[in-house]
Amino acid sequence: MTKKTVKVRGRKGTATMDISIPASITRKHDVERGDVFAIEETEDDEGRLILKYTRVYDGE
Repeated sequence: MTKKTVKVRGRKGTATMDISIPASITRKHDVERGDVFAIEETEDDEGRLILKYTRVYDGE
């Protein structure tokens, strides 16, 4: 599996951040606007943040 990198972008007027999903992943898994994901955060042994997204609603 090829590792992909993404950049975090801020939203003007809010502390919310956006992380992009690469196009190849959205096509492969039919991710579309309106899909809802649950997110879990953990840290590895070196203190690095790990984010796990699980699609819980397919917003078709």
